[in-house]
Amino acid sequence: MIWHSNLIARWMAFVFFASAQILSAQPAAIDDLQKISEETIVLKEKKSIVLQTYQRNAKACWQLFAVNDCLAKAQREKYQSLAPIEQLEIELNAKRRALKEAERLERLNEKSSAQQNSPHSIKAIP
Repeated sequence: MIWHSNLIARWMAFVFFASAQILSAQPAAIDDLQKISEETIVLKEKKSIVLQTYQRNAKACWQLFAVNDCLAKAQREKYQSLAPIEQLEIELNAKRRALKEAERLERLNEKSSAQQNSPHSIKAIP
């Protein structure tokens, strides 16, 4: 399981650095996106820990007489632990989408203003 979490962490670091290079247009937006990516990595690690704990608890349940009750309790604990993590992930994804949309709109505005100011643009005669 340790190699699995290391693999996830390395993959997330790769995605983080790749997205930082791609989105090099605005320094402020990049900083925000980097912070969001870092927070996402931390949340994924927390989620992985919760899932590993659940697997250990579920495995331990099979040693008991009341297996179903123990498994139900382990699942309840897993869902209760995952709920705030998943809520934060949803909020971070919404922030990331909003930042990317703002960047896209700014690029479109820059593009349209550049086309209006170019000498080769066709202007309507009133």
